[in-house]
Amino acid sequence: MVISSYRFFLLSLAIANVSAVKHALFVGNLNAPASIYALEFDDETFDFQMTNNITADASHSWITFNHDKTNIYGTSNIAPRIASYAITSNKTLKLVKLISADKTCANHTSAFVVTSPQAPYHVITGAWPGPNACGMSFNVTQSGTLDRVVDSWAYANKSGVHGLALGRSNDDSNSDTLYSADLNGDAIWTHQISREDGHAQYVGKIGVKAGSHPRHLAAHPNGQRLYAVMEAGNRVAAFPIDQTTATVEDEESTFSLIPDSEFDVDSTISNYWSAEVMLSANARFLWATARAQVNTRIPGYISAFLLDEQGAIVKRMFRVPTTTVAGIANAVSPAPWGSEWAALTDVFTGYVQIWKMADKTEGSYGTEYATADAVARVDIPDGGCCANAIWYN
Repeated sequence: MVISSYRFFLLSLAIANVSAVKHALFVGNLNAPASIYALEFDDETFDFQMTNNITADASHSWITFNHDKTNIYGTSNIAPRIASYAITSNKTLKLVKLISADKTCANHTSAFVVTSPQAPYHVITGAWPGPNACGMSFNVTQSGTLDRVVDSWAYANKSGVHGLALGRSNDDSNSDTLYSADLNGDAIWTHQISREDGHAQYVGKIGVKAGSHPRHLAAHPNGQRLYAVMEAGNRVAAFPIDQTTATVEDEESTFSLIPDSEFDVDSTISNYWSAEVMLSANARFLWATARAQVNTRIPGYISAFLLDEQGAIVKRMFRVPTTTVAGIANAVSPAPWGSEWAALTDVFTGYVQIWKMADKTEGSYGTEYATADAVARVDIPDGGCCANAIWYN
């Protein structure tokens, strides 16, 4: 039997992926110095090390890849501009372009950045802190380098948009659905971003329980659920999505990210401020984190939840303490190569950890895990590390 060259290529790629055990990551700094670090993790030996210290344009509060991982974009909560880096290898970057905030977002800084998954590609940021938050979209060149600001839009006078997520869009749609977490305004906004020109059209918004402060979002790839981590409410919530309008409907379920104060004397809600929510690569697990306040001596928490095929939260699999307070940031980044793995950062101490789910069982919803452990760590105590980590391979 003759195997076509294309099928042979796919077979070779699959074999290479099975045998590959080393995975590259990049992680940015929330505060000075202005650095992006390249890391490498071996999932067999658990060897974890920094491979390069790259001078960046600024301390980036959030970094992300473009669709094919040839470029990295970084926002700053200090400098009102976004940086565009070309990836020259899995160990180094080249600063290619800087674009200042423009139009409605002129002189505003940003805490988050997302990239559209389908051509023509756009990059989207949201301004935080408020008041007078705004969003901004950029187009990109064929090489993936940021080109220019194509649109910006206002939220509300008291808004502070901290997190963004792009929902599923049909192949025949001419727009991408953008969800924005309005931390200051206790709301979640929906916009449609035109694929043709990057312009935003307001669709709607929904309020959350007053004082919850939605911080970050994750959208299920089937388009049926949106998840929000509530910074002040210290919980994660699931919201159904209207399949016709793509707007967010009323909250359907919520789970605490901290222990019950009845059983833990330190677990008063004021001792924590929850940080992150992310989906595993197979969209079966939802990771979430809670930071302990910087003036405490208690640990934060990392949790994972089991989802059904429609994206509804079935149960909390575990909630375990982190190894430090993690009072500035503890961003969790699920691995793209194995759904039981994730990277976790800590700005307060300055490190990146690798966590792995453990105690696997098979239940009515398939594989689930009862706990997770930190299996590797790289310390980067430079005073500014570490913001979010992103997996290169």
